[in-house]
Amino acid sequence: MNYKEARDYLDKVGIYGSVLGLDGIKRLLKRIGNPEKELRVVHIAGTNGKGSTGAFIQNILMKSGYKVGRYSSPAVFKYREIIKINDDFIEESAVAEIITLIKEKCDELTNEGFSHPTPFEIETAMSFEYFRRNNCDIVLVECGMGGATDATNVFDRVLCSVITPISLDHTGFLGETLSEIAEVKSGIIKKKCNVVTAIQPKECLKVIEKNAGEKEANLTVCSVAESVKAEGLKTRVRYISGTKSYDFTLNMMGTYQVINAITAIEVCHVLESQGFEVEENIEKGLLKTVWPGRMEVIDNNPLFIIDGAHNPGAVEELKKTLDFYFTNERITFIMGVLADKDFEKEIRMIADRATKIITVTPNNKRALDGEKLSIAIKPYNGNVSYAKSIEDGAKQAINTVEEGKSDMILAFGSLSYLAEIKQTVKAERRD
Repeated sequence: MNYKEARDYLDKVGIYGSVLGLDGIKRLLKRIGNPEKELRVVHIAGTNGKGSTGAFIQNILMKSGYKVGRYSSPAVFKYREIIKINDDFIEESAVAEIITLIKEKCDELTNEGFSHPTPFEIETAMSFEYFRRNNCDIVLVECGMGGATDATNVFDRVLCSVITPISLDHTGFLGETLSEIAEVKSGIIKKKCNVVTAIQPKECLKVIEKNAGEKEANLTVCSVAESVKAEGLKTRVRYISGTKSYDFTLNMMGTYQVINAITAIEVCHVLESQGFEVEENIEKGLLKTVWPGRMEVIDNNPLFIIDGAHNPGAVEELKKTLDFYFTNERITFIMGVLADKDFEKEIRMIADRATKIITVTPNNKRALDGEKLSIAIKPYNGNVSYAKSIEDGAKQAINTVEEGKSDMILAFGSLSYLAEIKQTVKAERRD
């Protein structure tokens, strides 16, 4: 197969959906030689912040001279970004070559009566094989939506298990309460391994501590920052960890990014204890980090920001971020969500913060129709309208600033439409 044929194959096997459980991925990995057994892994689970936390850790390791593999799905803007070594996406030729191998093994499995691996299982296997072939010093692996039964949870031992902030999401799969979801996420904790957890709700921390105790794992619970100050669109943070003090600047906005950066610091302490020399590059790596789709400034005239807040926990942090950095600004929202999210709760949390809200329909089979979203918003913010296309929504938002009706624009919700927003704004600037 060439790259296009490999992508077509991955689209075709989308009919097999998403399945929680490890039997399928373990069978597939065995057929390709168990590449996961040759990797030194940091395994990251959680509801929010997995991508940003991984990006912080990656940049600290890269600054320290290590070859870092990273698997982070789904893609935000380009498919190949889900598998990276340092700053380079997996090559099209490597996707074609490895998917050709995996398809052969999938065909063998189905011929023997086993179920066909899912797209996520195939991509996970592809990432492990790619990292093995390229002899990475360390690999950062993000769970999909789960933990215990997530297709990435196939390692006997890891350098560190990481749990980022937990909130209610994917409740149909993971549980209806925070405690139930924390139980699933805690499934990545391995026997006698190192575990780092971000600051968590009390009921989540209780579950994590229980699971770490049962596995005799060494648990580190992150602390709160000593101080956090906005410096324009940057963030200045002071954090104390044991006897060490850090004064660092983040190029990424977001009060939640402070939590992710602190989590990365504690993970790096764990890696230091296992022979990785990263301490002197922690602050440099934090400063270097950017992560697409997270309070990302895509234009300055007008100020136009995109953010992937897509569940109540993330929207709560987004509201805090707006109140922290943009206290007096009049903001036009562009909002597009998936129908299986608790969008009504998100609306109640943040709708009154906008001067104007424009709703759109993300290009996703799970998308909520933007017109239905506008109807749901109306009781909480009457200045809402539906845009028939994402391009039209972006243009409408820009007009609100040009007409003096707002000061800035924030597009948020499903990651699946942010790429189109970004492309539209770039095209507008070229015109």
